[in-house]
Amino acid sequence: MQHETDAAPRPVDGTPMPATPSGRISFERLRERSDELELLISGLLVFGLFTVPGRLFDAWVSNTVHADGMAQYAIWFGFAVGVGVSYALAAAFMTHIAIRGYWVGLIGLKATFPDGVRWDRLTSMGPVSRGYQRDLIGDIGQAIERADRMASILFAMSILMAVTIAGIGVTAIALMVLGSLAGALFGMADRVALIVGVVLYALFLAGTLAMVVCEKMIARRDAAGRPSDGLHRLLLRLLRLYSVLVPQRLIGPMQLTLQSNLNGRAFLFVYAFVIGGAMVIGGLQVINSVKFSLLQGYEVITEEAVDHGMLGAHYENMRAEHDALLRYPMIPSDRIAETHLRLFIPHQPQRDNALARRLCPMLTDGRNTAEGAGATRNAIDCMAAMWTVSIDGVAIPLDDFVPIERRDLGMRGLVGYIPLGERQPGRHNLALTWNADGDETGKQRRREYRIPFWFIPQIAERVQRD
Repeated sequence: MQHETDAAPRPVDGTPMPATPSGRISFERLRERSDELELLISGLLVFGLFTVPGRLFDAWVSNTVHADGMAQYAIWFGFAVGVGVSYALAAAFMTHIAIRGYWVGLIGLKATFPDGVRWDRLTSMGPVSRGYQRDLIGDIGQAIERADRMASILFAMSILMAVTIAGIGVTAIALMVLGSLAGALFGMADRVALIVGVVLYALFLAGTLAMVVCEKMIARRDAAGRPSDGLHRLLLRLLRLYSVLVPQRLIGPMQLTLQSNLNGRAFLFVYAFVIGGAMVIGGLQVINSVKFSLLQGYEVITEEAVDHGMLGAHYENMRAEHDALLRYPMIPSDRIAETHLRLFIPHQPQRDNALARRLCPMLTDGRNTAEGAGATRNAIDCMAAMWTVSIDGVAIPLDDFVPIERRDLGMRGLVGYIPLGERQPGRHNLALTWNADGDETGKQRRREYRIPFWFIPQIAERVQRD
């Protein structure tokens, strides 16, 4: 392809295109091709955006188990915003492509049948129906114009939402970073960081409200003929500050153009609804990953029945991708044909750290600061203070358990091998309780896990004979 470097761009017929005073291509010529650019951008983004939530979910699952405090909240917020934006934008761009496809179809019909609808030939309709449809639909040119307008508005709205939510994400991350720095400076990092983050967010909202109040006060004072120089200066300072915190130079052209040319209240409602909905989508994906099904149609084998029966997440050979967030105690299988039962008890910082500060005096404010074998002993003793284990009602001590790092599961915890040689063949019930003295509700509530398994000693006996 050859590029003209010594002349202005020309269309197919060779006539020069009109140019702006700065020498750039005129807006009219760009508008003729904006539909092509919209379709190209929408098509590329749709396929890309639908792959993002899965990757974000995998990254969130693999990292959130290691985090606690503000880091946990930051990872969750990033995941929720990323997933929500991806799904919301993908749906919007798919709708845009569909509208543009409809628009292309109308243009093809217009080119094939220039007269559009020939109402006199619709003999199956009566005069009243024809008149109503004619007033409702208009001619094909009007339909083309409506579809073109709707597609352009939807495309601009989608880009605006993406930029806005990205700005919210950057602001939230900045607040979290400032809160974390303050927490690290004054100690009690998580609590101070949370307080600082809430205070900064409250100040952000207060500043927004202050600008609205200043505008109303200035309008009233101007109407009464009273000076308001101080309020003017205050409002201008707030506007300059918020123009830095919120990228108005980037968001403003689209937002204010759409808001001023469409129904203002409806636009703001849709604007807020989509942003809020994008945040909710990430939470729904997490709930869907934890729950067996969002559709509560099980009236016989209920969730309570399964909790007292068998959960596949307790058996390593049954776990699937859907169980990634179910960080439960695990045994290898529901059928045990070995002399010892391997039990893995996971360590979850989000829950265990707070409990360790209360139940583990061997630690320094909940931190295992020992070295060597002492660190191992402290870890075992602390986890033993949190957990109780029993088989068929007989307590199992955790003294012989050892700390383990499971890269295959992405978790750390305790692992122990419980002897089974003297037990009878058949079903046995393994029971674990976390924080036995905890309340019935809340993050630190008492949690019980039941893991039935079947002991099949034939293979174990053969191994012992060999």
